[in-house]
Amino acid sequence: MKKLIGTLFMLFATALFVNAQEVKKVGDTLTNINLKSTNGVVYDLNQNKTKGCIIVFMTPSCDHCLAYVSRVLALNAKYQAKGFPVVAIGPYGDNEKDYPYDAMPAMKKLAQEKAFTFPYLADEKFKYTWLFDIKQPPKAVVIKRNKNGFLVTYIGNIDDEPNEKKVPKKRYVEMAVNKLLLIDVR
Repeated sequence: MKKLIGTLFMLFATALFVNAQEVKKVGDTLTNINLKSTNGVVYDLNQNKTKGCIIVFMTPSCDHCLAYVSRVLALNAKYQAKGFPVVAIGPYGDNEKDYPYDAMPAMKKLAQEKAFTFPYLADEKFKYTWLFDIKQPPKAVVIKRNKNGFLVTYIGNIDDEPNEKKVPKKRYVEMAVNKLLLIDVR
């Protein structure tokens, strides 16, 4: 009986946690991102006076993520001045013990070597990785500031070409941000 009660309690607690951490999908609102950056300060999305941002989930040991570094830098160069800068998140950034090749020291090294022009943040216990249901980086989330926080307008691939030597035919993130910029002009 004690085992049954213990199991029921664990299921109830898990259900509460899952509901508290509702998966964000297109159309949902994110209130803030508050994570430690590779430069040692805590990044607070609400403190930035931007129209929105492009969140890119990437890890230092993933070949696909590394292949996208120049494209992510280009996204930031193209959209930062238009109010949609890049903010990168390392899913394993806070766990050096279990993920030494993807934790904060490796993130700092990558950011310095590749001269990141955007914040690179260490996710805490996969909070935002799970929130956006990111299963395999690199993935992007485009958000737009609204009166309640940030509206999620896109979640998915950066483009349709994972090979860094080939030119993408469809640039999904650019299409999503350009659509938002067009709406702002009207």
